[in-house]
Amino acid sequence: MNLLAYMIERSARYYKNNTALISEGELMTFEQVHKISNTLSNTFQKLGVTKGERVGILLPNSSPYCIADFALIKSGLVRVPLNTRLTTNEIEYILNDSNASILIYGNDYAMKVSEIRDNIPFVKHFICVGNENTSDLSYEKLLTQNSPENDYVDTNEEDLFQILYTSGTTGKPKGAVTDVRSRISSLNNVFIDELMIKPTDAMIHVASLAHGGGTKVLPHFVKGAANILMPKFQVDEFFNLVEKYGATTTWMVPTMISMLVQFENLHEYDYSSLNTIIYAGAPMPVATLKRAIDVFGNIFVQVYGLSEAPNPDLVLTKNDHITGLYEKPRILASAGREIMNARVLLIDKDGNEVPTGEIGEVIISGDNIMKEYWGLREATKETIRDGWLYTGDLAKKDEDGYIYIVDRRKDMIISGGYNIYPREIEEVLYQHQSVLEATVFGIPDNKWGESVKACVALRQGETVTAVELIEYCRKFLASYKKPKSIDFLDELPKSSNGKILKRELRSQYWQSCDRQV
Repeated sequence: MNLLAYMIERSARYYKNNTALISEGELMTFEQVHKISNTLSNTFQKLGVTKGERVGILLPNSSPYCIADFALIKSGLVRVPLNTRLTTNEIEYILNDSNASILIYGNDYAMKVSEIRDNIPFVKHFICVGNENTSDLSYEKLLTQNSPENDYVDTNEEDLFQILYTSGTTGKPKGAVTDVRSRISSLNNVFIDELMIKPTDAMIHVASLAHGGGTKVLPHFVKGAANILMPKFQVDEFFNLVEKYGATTTWMVPTMISMLVQFENLHEYDYSSLNTIIYAGAPMPVATLKRAIDVFGNIFVQVYGLSEAPNPDLVLTKNDHITGLYEKPRILASAGREIMNARVLLIDKDGNEVPTGEIGEVIISGDNIMKEYWGLREATKETIRDGWLYTGDLAKKDEDGYIYIVDRRKDMIISGGYNIYPREIEEVLYQHQSVLEATVFGIPDNKWGESVKACVALRQGETVTAVELIEYCRKFLASYKKPKSIDFLDELPKSSNGKILKRELRSQYWQSCDRQV
């Protein structure tokens, strides 16, 4: 049996003529989405790809993205989402590392695909969305050439569902592999602890479907609610869509919420239908949160999760926000409390649970955690031990069970909701002929939460400006990963064993802050 496919079919029967997807003015019913995704699933099977093969998706938020997702579920294929902001080098690496058999891409990214086509030999089939005249397979034409009837591939809980790549401290992206059990568990966790979804709801997706917000499409479809898809977040267009379609729910990073609150023309729109704003991906400044509650009311829910343990793992509910506003202000700075179906512990370096109020590493156990890092046995062993996922996040817990993320053992930077790993940027900086030493870390940023700072020592006799180095990084990295500023030092500080003291450099920028992320 393919349980996830059956859930999609069930919704198509129960909510047949209701609106399921809204994308750039196009409305699709539940039955249409079901039938079209059946057609695409049957196309995959006719192409000869078999259960467990990987499929890259390089698309903006759109109906074809959701239909492709559902078709992969029905044919037992493995989702490999690609952020549309990635560079060609990054896309090439992910497709090769995952041995993807199919790449589904939007016509807007045809140039990127043409640049790497000769370097991705595992990709047997290219499917282009938005160009019926392409020499590749046309998405639109394929939908007219195959049956829309149900012909699902059986799957079990151990079969792979997704490989989500997250940059690693080694400088190479790591693929977090989740299976069908993880997806079903995450789905149920949303229903139990995060959202009470009704058929009258409509979720507007402003963050990339390749990331955390994309995990909310299936829960809304399963419950008969609509999904509204924004290819690119723009504040005025967001409020326009909320007013036009009566959107009830959205998922945002704190930066986006700050932009909503500061929007000068807010008074021109009717946003009264909004009853839930989920935020995640970066720490939310308490001052911003309080201001947002003043504007929108108590409609906020915070979730904590990782690529390796899809959200939610911790939830700060609407009721928790009320408690934080009127009784215990401290909990507004927390990431929430553990959900029903996961265990979250804070442990010391010896593996012992730390007492209340003391800092320990966050570890998680539950059916939602990843199966492995794709092709990385040692990294998997280091991260998953005795059924517990070691997150690298450092936190403390209060007497009521609220967990406060205070720092990261791993050096990850979160800027505007995107995870950025310094080592990846450092590797690029070290490739520049003028750079002798480099270290990268996050510094406070009022708009993005954190911004990328680099400290560099140059080779003797070499000269290069910060602007030139930033532009150099832009060639090899997605734009959001490049340093926003660079300091030049004669020599980077080091420990007695020669290790660069990144924390010493980083700390001077965080001295006036309450937390270190």
